[in-house]
Parts: sequence; C-alpha cells; structure tokens
Amino acid sequence: MNPSQGLITSLNALREMSVQSGSVYHQYVPIVDSNTDIGSFGTPILSNTPVMNEFMSMLVNRIVYTQFMNKYFRNPLQVLEGDRIPLGYAGQEIYINPAKGRQYNVNDFAGLLQKYEADVKVQYTAVNMDLQYPVSVSRHKLKQAFVSWDALDNFVSELSNSLYNGAYIDEYQFSKGLVSSAFKSNQAQYLKLTAPTTDATGKAFVKALRTAFLNMKTPSSSYNAWAKVGGYGREIITWSNPEDIVFLIRNDVLANIDVDVLSVAFNMDKTTLLGNIIPVDNFDIYADNGTKAFDGSDILGFIGDKSWFRIKRQDMYLDEFYNANNRVWNYYLNMTKMYNYSLFANGLIICTDDPDVDVSSMEFVETGTTVAPQEITVDDTKTLHIKTTPFSANETITYTSSDATVVSVVAGTDPKTCVITGEKAGTGEYITASTTSGASAVIYVDVNAKS
Repeated sequence: MNPSQGLITSLNALREMSVQSGSVYHQYVPIVDSNTDIGSFGTPILSNTPVMNEFMSMLVNRIVYTQFMNKYFRNPLQVLEGDRIPLGYAGQEIYINPAKGRQYNVNDFAGLLQKYEADVKVQYTAVNMDLQYPVSVSRHKLKQAFVSWDALDNFVSELSNSLYNGAYIDEYQFSKGLVSSAFKSNQAQYLKLTAPTTDATGKAFVKALRTAFLNMKTPSSSYNAWAKVGGYGREIITWSNPEDIVFLIRNDVLANIDVDVLSVAFNMDKTTLLGNIIPVDNFDIYADNGTKAFDGSDILGFIGDKSWFRIKRQDMYLDEFYNANNRVWNYYLNMTKMYNYSLFANGLIICTDDPDVDVSSMEFVETGTTVAPQEITVDDTKTLHIKTTPFSANETITYTSSDATVVSVVAGTDPKTCVITGEKAGTGEYITASTTSGASAVIYVDVNAKS
C-alpha cells in the first residue's frame, strides 16, 4: 500500500520543519513520495533514539492536529462560544440598565445640580473547566505503526481521537449543561409545555416559540433572570436582535415538528432558520464516572440570545515527555475554559415540569435583626415575607399558627408570603414556616385589642 497524499504532505512538512530548525531529523529521514517504502522511512526513526523522540514530538504537534481537523467531532454548539479570555480565573459582566425618562419641566432649575447615577449591574464569572486529557504511546506501539502505511495512518487517527475528540465532546456536554444547570437550580426563566407528539401539541409548541421569539425582540424584563435570582435594584430591561436568537431543541422533539411550519411561523428563510436551530441529543448531566447526575428529560429545548451562553476559552495546549522507566511517551492535552450563563441576556427554557429546588434555610424578612414580635390588631391583616436560601428555591412552604384562635395564617398569592389575621387579643403566639426538606423559620406575633 502507498501512503495517502495527506500523509505524504504531513510527513514531508515534518522534515521541512527539521530543516528550518537545524535539528537531526531531516539528516536521517528521507523525503516521502507515493513510491516510498514504509521500511525505508521507518527504519532510521526506530533505530535512532534522538530521531525517534523528535518524530514523536513533531508528530503530535503537527500531524495529529492536522489529521484531527479532518476527522474531529464537530461540536454543533461551538457557535455559541465567545472570544478568548486572558489569564486569570475570575471576570465580570457589566450591564447598564436603560435610563428612565422623566417629564420635562422648564422650571426645574434644581435638577441641573442633581446627580443621576447609572443603574449598573454586575455578574461575576469564573473559569470552571480545567481538564487534562492524557494519552501514552509505548515504543512497542510505535514500532507496530511502521508495519504499513495504513497502520501508520491508523496510529495517527487513534492519537487524534484520544487527545482532541475527548476534549471536543466534553465541550459539547458542558455547553448543553449550561441549560440543564440553569433549569436544575431554577436560575432561568422557563415555560411549561406539552411535548409535541400530535398535530395539536405541535402547533401549540410552535406558537409558544413564536410568541417568545417576537417578545424577545422588544425590551422587557420577562426573559432575563436578574430579578429571579435576587439581583439587586430594579429589574433589568433586555431585548434581542432576531438574528442573535438561537433554538436548542432535543432531537426527538424536533423530529415531530415540521421545519417548513417553523420557518413560516418565524417569518424566516428556511436556511436562515436552520442556522439558528441547534439540535441536541438530550439535556442530561453526567458525573465523571459516567453515571447520570441529572435527568434532563423535562427539558424540551431553549430559546434565547446567543449572549446567554458565556463560553470562553482561556487556553488549549499540549505537554509531553518521554518516560524512560516505562518506555512510553506521555502526552497531555490541557483545556481551560469558562462556562457560565448570563443573567443579563434573554433566555427561556421550554420544559414539561417545574424545576425542583429545595430550601436550605429561610427567615421572615420582617424579623430583621430584632426579636421583637410583630404587632397586629384584632380583625386586621398583615402580609409577612420569607427570604430563602437559595433565593431561587421553589419548594412548597407551609405556614401554621401556634394558636389560630388568636392569630390565623394563610399562604399568600406569592408562595414566599403569608397573610396573618388578628382573631382575638393575645401575646406570645408565633407563626411557623416549614418545608418537607426540613427548613423552618419562626416569627412571634402579639395581637392587640381594638381601641
């Protein structure tokens, strides 16, 4: 068998690199053409340790990567990746809310000297992917690669698969995992829909996506998660350009939707729409040992701005050394990246059920730093508020009174509120808020007689 043209080009490129650097490799290894015998090429490499080491070094840094670019797993979510980030492990994303308008007043001379602070919000991000992909190549394995040109080609392919495809597959999983993590922690806006398995549910699904798509083009606070996670100050206003809105849809869901219907619904050319639709296999999250850490079957898809995905690469480089003790070359592909989702960008998770986030701790807001009881008069009502940790917890809170004949309590319209009513005069009673996971909070109430 003759060497492939791609292999010929790559091997001769290695020799040219040696010529330019003045190393020993090109002094022993011949130029390769379609008639070169694998033995005449491999013998000077395998019989000379310095030449062998140089070959292995250049092989991984040049040929393996070249071959990899032709055969690698093409991560469909790579389009969501932003610019590279500089060295360092922390960063920040700054958002400035649109200024609020005020009525013009020709007589407002005092306003000239007032200070109008911009409403600036900050979200902190960090590098959270720092992985290393090791692979070892023994001298015996290298010798086997020189049995034929086909064996050498397979050897190069195995190295590329081991070193680079593992990293690119992980990038795909990490990118999908942003949607899963946001849903799992209830830190993104979401919409519950029935999975489209019939004509009726399919139409309802497309209609909901179209509604969200149209709404995201206009300024609102409905699709970002700043207030949802307890962000300070007033809610932020966000909007998206239509060309920046992407759809991540599970393969089995997309299979039940007519793409032509979608293109009509979104008033987009079919080709343009398909460029914005990114099919994914699932939204599960797996642990390092391969077990499923989170079942993402409730998530049907995601619609939102590309900028919701805060994915940035910091570094990708290869380390290597020869281990004489084991007679192997060890290679380490290092990948350092940042995977975060933005609280300042439009993003809506389409799901079939609510996320389930337990309350780890909670307290009544009205308690503050004092233990003084709440005061209420007979027949009056008062709304009490609960602050939970995490803020996005949505576990059901149950409210009870130590004596409902003195002070009664019912849950408020907001699940993190309750409404108490003074029934008769009394002191020392209290309201308890509790959850099935074990979190609880108590606030004392004194009911005063009517004056």
